[in-house]
Formats: sequence, structure tokens, C-alpha cells
Amino acid sequence: GVDTAPQARHKGYAKKLLLACLEEQRRRKQPISLLMPFEGQFYYRYGWSFCYFHQRLLLQPQELRCVAREWGTIKQIDLFAAQEQLADIYARFAAPYHGAVIRTKQQWRLLLEDVALENTQCFLLEKDGAAQGYCLWTPLKGKIFIREMAWTQEQAKAGLLWFLQDMMPEQHQLWLELPQDDALVYQLAAVKDAVRLYPFLMARIVDVAQCLEQLSYPMLQAQLILSVSDCFAPWNHHSFLLCLDGGTAKVQIVEAEEMPEVPHVAITIEGLSQLVMGTRSAGQLQRQDLLQVENDSALQLLEQLWPPKSTYINEYY
Repeated sequence: GVDTAPQARHKGYAKKLLLACLEEQRRRKQPISLLMPFEGQFYYRYGWSFCYFHQRLLLQPQELRCVAREWGTIKQIDLFAAQEQLADIYARFAAPYHGAVIRTKQQWRLLLEDVALENTQCFLLEKDGAAQGYCLWTPLKGKIFIREMAWTQEQAKAGLLWFLQDMMPEQHQLWLELPQDDALVYQLAAVKDAVRLYPFLMARIVDVAQCLEQLSYPMLQAQLILSVSDCFAPWNHHSFLLCLDGGTAKVQIVEAEEMPEVPHVAITIEGLSQLVMGTRSAGQLQRQDLLQVENDSALQLLEQLWPPKSTYINEYY
């Protein structure tokens, strides 16, 4: 995290630290930077933008009655004893999402050590002897916070919701954090104001060339010039020629005006970050004036290379 002592603020120290962090990430060939902001406006000026959102639900347990179904059996299990089973369920749950963290054993250990400090309990859902879902249950004042919930199939999700509906203490609200595309919002019983879209994590491309060369692409042959505006990281403030062949790309800095035959787009670093992460489409960025295209064919190529995707991350950095 970044923090400046009160007497040292408004002198540009945090700005210098953030630039130094990007330079170090670039040296390590880490092409994308993620952070959990204390407020978005502080980081907008340095090129970070929100790329991950949660559905945040705060509701009474009876609101689950239209979707909760008894399925499988639930047992409480020690956090660390369950690590292997949690990891397997999470991997299957997160697989369809773009940008989800592939957790190592060490990352799982750190996560569980972290939630254990909050008196978090682990409940495991099993069916026919196989683990099918879990929830990490953290008691708060007047609320039960489900720190993470994952399932392998919709029946397992319904079984977890049945458990939550049945086991909630009286006079407590249920606090859920779900992926942005989760369908529970369509299945609540009556309440209309229990759900909000919560900006969760920000992202920023550290090095455009490194990032574009590390991505995978559709199997096509094409060229595209991306003129990127980045006022904070000068190594990105260039026109980049993207040469696509066989699902991979080569990138080089060029003078766009010397290659008029190549489709050309102009895009901000914020827009490119959201496009690559799958958060927003090229058309959406164009409407917000974060992207300018010469013609429809350039826009169609962008949409083919980076279509919108469902993103999800649940790491509390």
C-alpha cells in the first residue's frame, strides 16, 4: 500500500513511489499492476482504472427462499485441513473467469492464515463423498460476512444458500460478495435495494509492449497500430505496431504516420487496460472517448482481439 505521513503530503512523494513501483514491475516483466484503492480518484490520474467489480449483497436470509435448495451435506472443517479441497473447488469455480488468480499452495496458506485472524469458519458442502462447494463464514456485529463462496455446479450453489438461510443467527444480515455476472440478483424473493455493484480492484498496464506480447490471440494474421497516451509512464507513450500471426504477437514502436496502410487506433492507457482485461468493449470505450478509431474495420479488429469477458478476483491485497 501507499501512505504518506500527514506533514509530508502534497509534495509528490506518493507519485514518485508509484512511478518507482511501475519501473520495478517493468524490470521484473510483470506487465499488469493490480491494487485495491482507498479511493479511486487518487489513482485515476496515474492511469489505474477499475477492472474488477463485485456484486455486494446485504440482505435478510429469507430473501434466498426462491433459489435455496437442500442438496448434499454441510460440515464445518478446520481451515487448514480443508486447503486441498478448497483449492480444487476454487480452481473449478474460477476457471470461466478472466483475470482470476491461479492460487499457489503458498497463496492459499497466506489467505487462510489471514482469514483465521478474523475468526473465520469454513463450511464444506459434500455430495456422495465429494467436495462440491464451500463458504468462509466471518461473524461481524449484526452481520455474517461470507468472505468467499465457491461451487462446482448450480445445485451446489443452491445447497450453500440453503445452509446460509437455515443457519443465520436471528437479527443478523447476510453479507455476500459475488462475481459481477452472478445470477442470484435475478432470484431474490422480494427486496429491490439489497444489491449494488461494488468497484473492487483497479488495474493498469505496466508496459504496453511486454503486455501485448504475452497475451494469446485468435488464430489470424493482421496488423494494427495502437497509439497509446500515457502521461505517467513515458515508455508507454508511443505508437505500437502489433503484428499478429498464429495466435501470438510481435510488438515494436513505430511512427504511425509513416504506415498509413495499417489500421490505426488511438487509446488511453486506462482504456487499453480495461480492453485487455475484458472489462469493457471497444465500442464502450469509443463512446466514452477513451478510444478513437479510423474506421469500422479497425473497431471490428479490436472487438475480435479483445471481446468483453466476465472478470472475477477475490484477493484482498
